[in-house]
Amino acid sequence: MAAAHEAQMPFIRNLASSDRKLRTGSLDSLKLFLSSRTSLDTQDAVKLWKGLYYALWMTDRPAPQQRLAADLARLVYSLPRDEAKTAWFVGFWQVLSERWPHTEALRMDKFLLLVRRAFAVMLECAQKSPAVVDDVLREWPFEGTGDLRKVPLGLRLHVLDLWVDELESTKCLANEEAKDLVKKIGDLVLELQTCPVKAVRERAKENYQDGRLPWGTKDEDMSDAEEADDDDDDEWGGIEE
Repeated sequence: MAAAHEAQMPFIRNLASSDRKLRTGSLDSLKLFLSSRTSLDTQDAVKLWKGLYYALWMTDRPAPQQRLAADLARLVYSLPRDEAKTAWFVGFWQVLSERWPHTEALRMDKFLLLVRRAFAVMLECAQKSPAVVDDVLREWPFEGTGDLRKVPLGLRLHVLDLWVDELESTKCLANEEAKDLVKKIGDLVLELQTCPVKAVRERAKENYQDGRLPWGTKDEDMSDAEEADDDDDDEWGGIEE
C-alpha cells in the first residue's frame, strides 16, 4: 500500500529523508502540488494522508519528527479553497483513525504531536470557515453518537486532553472575535458528557471545567495546593546571610 502511494507522489517519500535540502525541496513540491488543485475531494485527501502518515512513520530522531509534524499540519494553507480544506481535514482524521490501532507505542509520540499541531491549525481555519467545526470536528474526534468505533478511543481521549491547550495556544481564548468558536467547541465537549463511552464522558466532564475557559472553574485540589504554596511563602525562612 505504501509503495503504491509513493509511486503516485514521489516527493512524499523524501519528506522522511535525513537530507535537509531534499526534505525541504519535497515539501515545497507538495505545497506547489496542493496550491495547484482547483478541487480536492476526500478520497484524494485520504490518498495523500496515507503517504504523509508513512513519511512521518519513517522519520527518526525527535527534531526532524517535530519539524515534519508541524510542516504536515500546515500543508492545508496551500489549498486555495475552503471546500478543499474541509476535505483535507476529513482525510486526516480518517487516515489517523484507521492507522491509530496499528501504530506501535515507540512511534506514537510523533503522531500524538501531529494531532496536536493539526488540531491547532483546524482551530485557526475554523475562525474563518465554520464547516471545520460542523463537518469535521463534530463528525470525527467529537462525535458522540453513531458509529463511535470510527475514531479509536485513545485518539478521542488525546483530543479531549489537548483542546483547551490549543484554544489557548492559538489565542482563541484571548480573542474576542473567537468567542463564538470557543463556545461551539465547548458545546461539542458538553455533548460528549452523555456519550455512551464512560471514559469519554469522564474526560469530557473533567476538561470542560478547565479554569482557562470562560465558563470553567478551578480544580479545588489545585486551589488548595496554590493556597498552601502561598502560606509557605509567608513563613519565616530564617536569617539570610
